[in-house]
Amino acid sequence: MKKRFALYAAVALSLGAILPALAQQSPAPGAQKGLGSLFASPKPDELIEPDLAFKLKVAVKGPNALQAELLPAPGYYLYKDKIRFALKDANGVAISAIKLPPGEMKVDQIFGKTEVYRKAVPVELTLNRSGKTSKITLTASYQGCHEKLGVCYPPIEKTINLTLPQ
Repeated sequence: MKKRFALYAAVALSLGAILPALAQQSPAPGAQKGLGSLFASPKPDELIEPDLAFKLKVAVKGPNALQAELLPAPGYYLYKDKIRFALKDANGVAISAIKLPPGEMKVDQIFGKTEVYRKAVPVELTLNRSGKTSKITLTASYQGCHEKLGVCYPPIEKTINLTLPQ
């Protein structure tokens, strides 16, 4: 945990020193393209943006069912026990069950023996509806790491507005 915190702190300090200097200078031709691809490199030994490292898709599958899919990029994994779903502003709609597939066991230097996902994770969410509300807001949170570099991303939280059929 201390190693990861130190890494986050070092990155934050580096960016804190670099960004103000960049803001005061005019970018050289082509520099914006170089900066924009800082985290977007597809090379297996480099970090990518969290939204590219861990993609989330959600679909309504019926009046009482949602299907989510979490997809870690190649070389990344998600912690099973860090995946959570909740509803906001749901007025009479609640999640009654969340079904995750079994993961792979991994011995993590921070969390010890834990389940992870290295491939697409289909998630079935069953809803309990006691009212006529059709508009809901789903919140998904998850956390994962880069396998080879051992760098873990902070927890990610996504909010998705959905309309349920009656």
